[in-house]
Amino acid sequence: MNYKMIVGIIVLSTVGLFGVQEQVDTTQEMQVVVQAQKNKKVSIGFVIVGHHDHKCNDCIARLKKDLEWSGQCQISLHYLSDLKHENDLKNLCGSDVSVAVIFSHSGSSYSWRLYDLSSLQMIVGKKQEQGSMSLPMVAHTIADDLWPQLFGHASSFRSKIAYSKQIWKTKHGRERPYKQIWIADFDGSNAKLFIDAPTVSFASRWNNDPECPLLFYSENTLSNVQLVMSNMFGNRKVICSFDGLNMQPTFSDDGKRVVFCLSKDGTTQLYLSYIDTVSKRRKFDRLTFNSGDNLAPCFVDNTHVVFVSDYKTNKPQIFMLDLKTKYITPVTDGGYCACPNYSSVRRQIVYSKMMGHGMQLFTYDIATGQHKQLTHDKGSKEEATWSACGNYIVFGCNEGMQSRIAQLHLPTNTTRYLTSEKDHCTYPDCSPIYREMIGVLGK
Repeated sequence: MNYKMIVGIIVLSTVGLFGVQEQVDTTQEMQVVVQAQKNKKVSIGFVIVGHHDHKCNDCIARLKKDLEWSGQCQISLHYLSDLKHENDLKNLCGSDVSVAVIFSHSGSSYSWRLYDLSSLQMIVGKKQEQGSMSLPMVAHTIADDLWPQLFGHASSFRSKIAYSKQIWKTKHGRERPYKQIWIADFDGSNAKLFIDAPTVSFASRWNNDPECPLLFYSENTLSNVQLVMSNMFGNRKVICSFDGLNMQPTFSDDGKRVVFCLSKDGTTQLYLSYIDTVSKRRKFDRLTFNSGDNLAPCFVDNTHVVFVSDYKTNKPQIFMLDLKTKYITPVTDGGYCACPNYSSVRRQIVYSKMMGHGMQLFTYDIATGQHKQLTHDKGSKEEATWSACGNYIVFGCNEGMQSRIAQLHLPTNTTRYLTSEKDHCTYPDCSPIYREMIGVLGK
């Protein structure tokens, strides 16, 4: 029996999936009836063995924050100068703890071992070298290794969130608004200014090549809105500068094709960019030919793109485009719908729909064709983006004069603000998990 099965048995027998207390009816053969009674966090023991300096303590504090962020578990910290026998773990951690992590630090190495306390067996262990990474990134990396072992599904603690932040600067004696690009950790912490051009920079989009992390965004000029690309060190290059709008690129899973918006022909249309296999040159093929505005494309798979258009009802609706046949299928059929984003983990599209005086978040399930409203509270929610693990939706929340980045955790249905109410922040985008933690990714 592998450890994912072991932990599943341990956790489900005491607190249930995602910490829900359960009652199981087994009166009929092969039937299981689960009834939630109360929420309870999974208890995990965290034992620090040996010397621990301020660097080690900082790493532990960040790791604890990561693991407890979703509210699904609670970490109890214990310190030992030496662990002589595994039997000591049970007495140390308490009877309500089923699993424990043994943590140690030496130089620039951080080691951890995961124990099943019911059998006192080590399940898995690993040593993490800091290298050029910051201590928070070391902790995020360890958390990403631990989480699947504990809960049986992936996490995305190493991912980043890019977003626009509005500032005001005095130019020619007048205050003018500008937008910068900031990059923060998955929970909004460790925010760093990334793009500070003297203009409006917005609508950032991460690429999905795990070997070559890049950030794309649009930038206002005197004559158009150009599309700019930046590597993780802030070195930028203008890659598309047609008349009008050049914005919102989306990338196929195989990385060979890009769909984005251009308004060089009067209305905003979708274009496909790819390298021609014969000429070996980049080509641009127009995908939409209607009289409306077509925006916010997002790849669903290598042959389908979901996007927004108002060509049918004069109000934005969500559509699906088949890249092979150019056939367009409606996803929504009423109201005001915008900002689609797809999760390959959940196979769902999240989008915003006008409900009363504000936009609320909805999902559309590709397999079942079902729509579900996720949010009902105040504030207009736009530009939603899925985390790489599919457990979080990050979005812009506008209420009155405030505009903040917020995060919805789907398993617990809880929402947190990631940016201050004093800052005006919009256009969030969650990064994938890149293999190379270079530049701003490793900070």
